[in-house]
Amino acid sequence: NPVGLIEETFPMGSMTGAPKVSAMKIIEELEETKRGLYSGAVGYFAPNGDFDFNVVIRSILYNATNRYLSFSVGSAITAKSDPEKEYQECLLKAKAMRNVMEKG
Repeated sequence: NPVGLIEETFPMGSMTGAPKVSAMKIIEELEETKRGLYSGAVGYFAPNGDFDFNVVIRSILYNATNRYLSFSVGSAITAKSDPEKEYQECLLKAKAMRNVMEKG
């Protein structure tokens, strides 16, 4: 069942942490804003049963009606992570997104 497979695998563990369910509860409690499309899934189901989905990262969301533009960045936190390096990685990813918007 392709729909069940998507429901069971998303959001990806690489975006939530492990154990997945408790990590998702912690995210819900600690993060100030909802992730929205970020770290979610975008894809399609074809009439022949094929399907293809990807995790949404490094994407810009634009709402023309509200003239609202947003993007999110993140990094992988592990027991051996250096918080300052992870923060710098986030800033680097954000800079790349800003550069795209400034040149567009």
